[in-house]
Amino acid sequence: MTTLKNEKKPELLAPAGTLLSLVAGVENGADAVYMGAAKFNARAYAGNFSEEELEIGIALTHAFGKKIFITLNTLFKDDELGDVVTLFDELYRMGVDAVIIQDVGFLNLLQNRQTGAGFSPIQIHASTQMTVHNSYHAQFLKEKGVCRIVPARENTIPELKALKETGVEIETFIHGALCICYSGQCLFSGVVGGRSGNRGQCAQPCRKKYTLTVDGKPVQTDGKYLISPRDLNASDDLFRLMDAGVDSFKIEGRMKKPEYVAGVVSVYRKLIDRYAAANNGKSEKVRSVGPTTEEKEILKKLFNRDFTSGYFVKNPKNELMSRKLPYNKGIMVGKITDVDPGRGQISVHLTASLSSQDGISIGDISKETDGVEDPRQGFVVKKMYVSRKMVNEATSGETANILAPVLFEDENGKYLPKIGDAVYKTLDFNLRREIQKTLPEMPEEDVRKHIGNMDLKNKTGAQKAEAIAELIEMLAPAVPVQIPVRLKCFVCSGFLLEVTAMDEDGNEVKIESDYMVQPAIKNPFSKESAVDMLSKLGNTIYDVLSADADVIDDCFVPVGVFKETRNRALRALAAARIQSAQPKTDNPILVIPTNAELPLQNEKKSPLALCVCAYTKEDVLSALSAGADRVYVGGDIFADPFTKKECGVTISDLKEMISGSDIDPTDLEKLWWKTPFVTKESDFDEFRQTLSELSDLGISGVLASNPGVYYFVQTRFNGKFRVAADAAFNIFNSETADLFLGGGAEFVTLSPELSIRDISVLSDRLFEKRRIPGGLECAVHGRQRLMTTEHPLLETLADGKIKETARTQNKSDSIFRYALKDAKDFVFPVLTDSKGRSIIFNSKELNAYDLLPKLKNAGVSSFRIDGLGHTASELADLTARYKKELERLQTGGQKEIGTDNETESEKEESTDGSDFTRGNFMRGVY
Repeated sequence: MTTLKNEKKPELLAPAGTLLSLVAGVENGADAVYMGAAKFNARAYAGNFSEEELEIGIALTHAFGKKIFITLNTLFKDDELGDVVTLFDELYRMGVDAVIIQDVGFLNLLQNRQTGAGFSPIQIHASTQMTVHNSYHAQFLKEKGVCRIVPARENTIPELKALKETGVEIETFIHGALCICYSGQCLFSGVVGGRSGNRGQCAQPCRKKYTLTVDGKPVQTDGKYLISPRDLNASDDLFRLMDAGVDSFKIEGRMKKPEYVAGVVSVYRKLIDRYAAANNGKSEKVRSVGPTTEEKEILKKLFNRDFTSGYFVKNPKNELMSRKLPYNKGIMVGKITDVDPGRGQISVHLTASLSSQDGISIGDISKETDGVEDPRQGFVVKKMYVSRKMVNEATSGETANILAPVLFEDENGKYLPKIGDAVYKTLDFNLRREIQKTLPEMPEEDVRKHIGNMDLKNKTGAQKAEAIAELIEMLAPAVPVQIPVRLKCFVCSGFLLEVTAMDEDGNEVKIESDYMVQPAIKNPFSKESAVDMLSKLGNTIYDVLSADADVIDDCFVPVGVFKETRNRALRALAAARIQSAQPKTDNPILVIPTNAELPLQNEKKSPLALCVCAYTKEDVLSALSAGADRVYVGGDIFADPFTKKECGVTISDLKEMISGSDIDPTDLEKLWWKTPFVTKESDFDEFRQTLSELSDLGISGVLASNPGVYYFVQTRFNGKFRVAADAAFNIFNSETADLFLGGGAEFVTLSPELSIRDISVLSDRLFEKRRIPGGLECAVHGRQRLMTTEHPLLETLADGKIKETARTQNKSDSIFRYALKDAKDFVFPVLTDSKGRSIIFNSKELNAYDLLPKLKNAGVSSFRIDGLGHTASELADLTARYKKELERLQTGGQKEIGTDNETESEKEESTDGSDFTRGNFMRGVY
C-alpha cells in the first residue's frame, strides 16, 4: 500500500518571463513564482524584468500572499561580482523571498555577508545548474547556507529521497523543456560558438540536425534531431514525488507565453490538490485522482515535443527523445482526404475536434528540410464546412472542408498539400479563450506604458506601494484570484467617515474620507446599507470574509463617497501587504572586500607543473617517463556499447602495475585518482572501497569530479588524501577558487570557458585574498568534453545492422569510432562509459601550446594534457614537448628559433586526425 507521506502540500512554482506571465501563474494557483532580472540569469532570451517590473512583480506576488524567487543562476566573472552584489542588494530591499544561484563563489559571498539591524536573510536555493546528484553535494551546500536544492533532472525518486534526508528542501522540475546534458555541465554552445549555457546564452545545439557516423560513414537514423529531448511531463508520477517528500514542484517555461503558464499551472494545481485530498488513501485511490483525459489533452495542446516522464522511475531511453521535430508538435486531428487547388480547399477526415480560429499545421514531420525549420505548413482556420454548411466546430468522425489558400501559394507553383498528409492542431482557440479569462485584459504594451508613467524611482516607499496596488487592481482578470479581507466602518454625524480593512496576516489600515458626515434630513444611512456596500465588491481582487458597520444616530453619507473611501481602504491594505514583506533596514547587505592595489604579476611566481590524463597502462608509463608531474588515472571507463572494448585505467590496472614494479615507488606521489564525472548515491560504497585500496597502494591524490566527492573525501577520511577540484566545479571567479583552495584543495581546475584575460583577473584577485601563488590548473591540450548525458545515445540510435557492423567490421584502432556530424560537417565524437552514459566531445582538439607563456603570466601554474584518443607514443611526445616549454618558462629562458617548439606542421593537424582549436582562451564566452 502506498500513502502520501508528505503531510504538507508541496509548493507549486510557476515561471515568469514577463509581468503578464507572472500574473498568469498567480491567478491560476501557483504558490510561488520564479523570474529573472535583466542580467545574470540562465534565460537571457526570456522577456525578463526591468528594475521597475521587478519591483512590481515582487509586490504583486506578495500582495496575493505568494512567494517570489529571483534567478541569479549563471556563472560570474570577477569583474561582474560588484554588479551582482548591487543587484542582490536591490533584490533584498524589494523583499524577494529567495534567490536561485549557480555560482558557488557567489554562494561563498552570501554566506559571509555582513548583516545589519533588522536583517532577515534571503533564502538561498541551489539551481539545477549546480548539478547536484548525490547527498554529499547536498550536505556540502547545506553547510554553506543553502536551504533548498533543485537537483539534476537525472535523479531518480530514491535518489531524491537521499538528498531530502540531508535536511534541505527539494524542488524538482515536473513539466517543460529538458536539457539532454546534465545542467551546468554543457559546454557545447560555449566552446563551439562562444555562447555559454552557463551564462544564459545557450544557442541550443541540442535542437540542431546531426548525422550519426560509424567509422566515418553516415548511418541512417529515424529522425535527424539526434540529441533533441522531448518535454518533461510528470503528471502521472506526481503522487510518487509527493510520497518522496518533494517540497516544491517547478514548471519550466520562462520563455513561454502567459497562456502556456496559465494552462499548465492550472492543471498541476488541480492535480496537487486532488492528490493531497487522497493523502491517506490506497495506491489505487491515489492513481484514480491522476490526470484526466481532458487534462492530458490540455497539456498536449499547450505545447509538446511529445512528452517523457523523465528519469524519476527509470531511464526512459528512446522515450526521452524527439528526433523528428524539435518544435511544438501539437496534436494530430486528422488526415487530408481531398485537395482542391481551384478553390484553395482541403478536405480533412477528423479524428479529433477542430474549431474555426484553431491553428493547424499540415505535412510530414519527418520530411527533410535544408535548415532546421518546421517542415509543415501552418495557418489559422478561417472558414470550415461540414456537408456544405459553414460551421464553427467539427467533431471527430466528420470530414471538414477547410479553405486554405495559403497552402497553394508556393512560389514554384507546386501544390503543397497532398492526400494522406497529417493535420496537427498547434493552437486550440477555445482553450486559449478560456485561459485568457484568467489573464489581464490590458495588453502587455499598455501595461509597460503605464509602468513607464508611474515614475516609481521618484516615489517614497508608501507612495510606491500605493501606486503598485492600483496597478494590481488594473491587472485583475475577469475572474480574479482574491485576497481575503475583513471590513468595518464608523459613521457618525459630525465626524469623518472611517473605513477599516484587515487581512488574515495581521495587516490593518484605517482610511478617513474628506467628507464630514451630515445629519440625515430624510432616509438616514442604515447599518444594513453600509454592510451591503462593504460586502458587495463585484469582480475585484478582494474577497470580503466579514463586514460590520457602526452607524451612530440618523446621518447621511453619499453612496459615491462611501464606495470611494471603501476602495481607498482596500488599496491601502494591498499596499500594506506589499510593504510588510519588505525588509526594515537600509544597511549594506553584501560587501566585497577589495584592496586598492592589485598584486604585481612577478609576485605570483610558483612552480609550473605538467599534468596528464592517462587512459591505458601504457599511457601512464609514457607520461611518467616523459616528465609529467602529475598523472591522472581512473575517472570514466569508456566502453564500446557493441564490442564491449574498454578504455581506461582501473584500480586493478594500478595494482598490477605497482605489484609488477612497472612504476617506481618515487612516482607514486605523482599518481592521482580521477573520480568519474557523475557520482551517484549508489556509487559511494564502491568509491569508499577504492579509496581504501588506493591508500594501501600508496596513492594519496584524489581529483574530485564534483563537490559531493570533494566533501566525502574530506569529511570521511580525515586528511588521509590530498584532494583537488576538477573542471566540473565550474570555477569561474576568485571567490569560487578561494572557497575550495581555502577549504583544503591542493589545486583547482579552471572552467574551460574562461579567456586568458578572465584568468588573469581571477588570479590577481585570488592572490589579493590569499597572498599565496599557484593552485590554478588549466586544460591546454586534448579533446574537450562538451556534454554528458544519462541517455544511451548510441544504443538507442543503432539498429541491428549497425550493431553487427560495429562488431564485425571494426578496422580502426581509434576510440572515436562513433560521432555526430553537424550541418557544417564538423564531427563530434561520441563515447559511452561503463555505466551506459553518453559523452560528446568537441570536433577539434584543444592545443594551447603557443599560449603557454600568456597562461603562465596570467597566473596558471598547472597545465593539463588529456591523452584520450592518442597512442602512448603520441602522448609521450606531447608530454615531452610541453614539459620542455614549461621548463623554459620556469627558468625564463629564450625560445629557440627553428626548433620543434613551434613548427607549422604541428600547429596544423592533430595526431588524432582533427583540427586544432585554442578553445575559449582568446575570446572567452558571452
